[in-house]
Amino acid sequence: MNENQLDCWVLNVVSVSGKNTLPVIFDRGLLGVMHDWCEPFDTYPRTYDLLHANGLFSIEQKRCNMSTIMLEMDRILRPGGRAYIRDSVAVMDELQDIGKAMGWHVTVRDTSEGPHASYKILTGDKHLLRA
Repeated sequence: MNENQLDCWVLNVVSVSGKNTLPVIFDRGLLGVMHDWCEPFDTYPRTYDLLHANGLFSIEQKRCNMSTIMLEMDRILRPGGRAYIRDSVAVMDELQDIGKAMGWHVTVRDTSEGPHASYKILTGDKHLLRA
């Protein structure tokens, strides 16, 4: 982001249900918090330009509804923001449907591991909805 001179807000959020990677984040001089994604996330007064989720929905799908997490992500993202979601093929169709229903421009791509990998990448661009 620095190389492209992008001015954006970045906060690393580690799920309380997953592996605690906060020490790695802090060692790199970055900011991070732990959060239960089944609960609302207090971001006031900020919205964010970029969300990146790696395996979040596979971890949380037994605890809470995926649409609840996606709606929370939509609330956190400012218009023009983007979400990168890397997760299992098993949840990708549902995430794609939810993203489209929220008005995101959604694309699903293969990872660098190729088309037969167990993971895919969903990119969702949030645009202002026009009446």
